This record gives sequence, structure tokens and C-alpha cells, in this order.
Amino acid sequence: MKKGILNAWPSVYLSPEGQWISKVTLESTALPDSIQVERLGDNLRAYRLVFHGLELIMAEDTISVLDGLIHSVKIQFRPGQSQVVIDIYLELPLETSPAGKHGNTGPGLLGHNSEVSIDQTPGLPASIVCSVSRKPLQDLFKGARIGIDPGHGGKDKGHRGPVDLTEKYVALEIARELCPMLELSHAVPILTRTDDIYLTDEQRYRILEPASPILGVQIHASGDTDPLAQKYRIAAKENCTESHNLADIAAGALLERMGMLVESVEHLSSPVNWQFPIIRIEPLCLTYFADEANFRAPLFRKRIAQSIYNGIARFLAKQQDA
Repeated sequence: MKKGILNAWPSVYLSPEGQWISKVTLESTALPDSIQVERLGDNLRAYRLVFHGLELIMAEDTISVLDGLIHSVKIQFRPGQSQVVIDIYLELPLETSPAGKHGNTGPGLLGHNSEVSIDQTPGLPASIVCSVSRKPLQDLFKGARIGIDPGHGGKDKGHRGPVDLTEKYVALEIARELCPMLELSHAVPILTRTDDIYLTDEQRYRILEPASPILGVQIHASGDTDPLAQKYRIAAKENCTESHNLADIAAGALLERMGMLVESVEHLSSPVNWQFPIIRIEPLCLTYFADEANFRAPLFRKRIAQSIYNGIARFLAKQQDA
């Protein structure tokens, strides 16, 4: 049987010890003879793994991961050398740079304290798991207070889908997916509501403003009188550069992760004067039947929340680099 890699997929894992990890799992007909891990040039956000003694049975591919830490994974084959090359591109730099050549026995080939480790399990198929610590995200978010405002609630149902899914439910479910991601990142999400209750704009303001969040995200869903229209909207606080930056970054993350295009950033109309950067995001067109149907799937809800999370993370990273 040919020695080669059959399949590859990403995942995010919380270990029993509480370690938060991004993983790329490879299935193979056999383990490699050796593994070489190196940084791509001086780039702390790109690493190359070279698997010696393996071929590529699956097709060469670039996998969009977009889990907040790993942006993408490129899988290539070097003909004539029996080498599979995997390049991992990150959103944030790692604190340490793994390097060197390693044999194919034992777990954690780069050491348990490394930001990157490789674990191998023989068998048919064999598995090779490349793990990357999500500590850079935890360092980025640590202690950050993030205002999350699920729109509508109670008697205010908002938009209604063709099969009776309501905007108030959609907004709350997205918030429920988003908050654990923020908490695992060591951020402090401040929610205006955690249940189906009615709140005025002033009440929402009185919940968020005393908490002094560094930014706020209002979660809504868009709608249209045309049932075939797919309109996604983002609005930013007027005359607030940081709000508009956050809106632009969130729009990019939504397009990249979900394929949802926001044509322009609108003006955030509010009777209260928010004292921090805030945006309103409508990452679902509830009146479009396909969006309503998709939203009933837990994975779709999680992907929307991940898009919002990615936007927040990129905004914070941009501020940190400024």
C-alpha cells in the first residue's frame, strides 16, 4: 500500500487540562519517516511542516480554517522527494518558533511547552495531529470587556422568517454561541440580555455603559419585502473612526467566513450616545428562506458567531499593532 496522506481537516479543541488548541488532523496510510518543522522566513505567522517518506494521495489543497488563530493551511507534494509540505498561516504571531527535525515516535514531538506540537498515532489509518496553542488569542483578549447586545426581545420580535423564525431568537442564539468563544479567550462579555425579555435602548445603555467595554456589538438580522433578497448590513457610530474600522473589519470577516457581502457601512441610528466604539451587525437575512433554513442548523449559527469573533479579534490586533 502506498504511504501517503489521505485526508486533512481542522478543529478547535479544549483539553481536559483546560488548554485551548487549534488542530490540523491528517489521516495517512502510514506515519512519516521524519518531520521537519520550520518558520517561513522571518514570519512569525507562517510555519512549514515537511513530512518525509510520504506521498499525497488526496489532492493538493488550500483549506480555509478561519478559526480566529489559523487562517489557512496549504497542502502540497514535492514529486520525486516523497515529501508532503504543509504550510500553516496564522492570524497572530506565536511566542516561540519551532524548528528542527524529529523522528516519528512519541507524542508532542516539539515538546509540551511549545506553541506547536505534533502527535502521531500508528494504525490504518494512522493519524498525525498538528496542534497550535491558542494562547496568542488569550493574550490578545485578556481582560477585555466586550459589550454584546442581542437585539429585540420580549414583545419586540423584530423580523420574522417565512417559517416563523423571529429576529429576537436569532440575535440571542448568535450571542449564546459568541460568548463562550470570548470567555475561552479570557475576555469578559457583557450581555444586555440572556433571555427573551424586552429592553428599551436606554435600558441597554444603562447595562453596558457602566461596564466600560472597549467595544460593543449589537446583533440583529436583516429583512426585506422581497423574499428572494439577500441583504446583509453593518452600521457604525457616526463620526467614530474606531467604530467604522470595526465595521469594515467585521464586514471582511463575514464575507471571508460566510460569503455574505455587506455593500456599505451604514449610519448607526440610536437615541443614546454610546461612549465606546459600537457596531450593529445583521449577519443573516431572515426573510430569505434559505438563510432561515440554514440558521436552524447549529453549525451555521456557530459559523456566524465565529465570523463576528474573527472581526473583533482582528480589530483588537490592529489596535495592538498601531
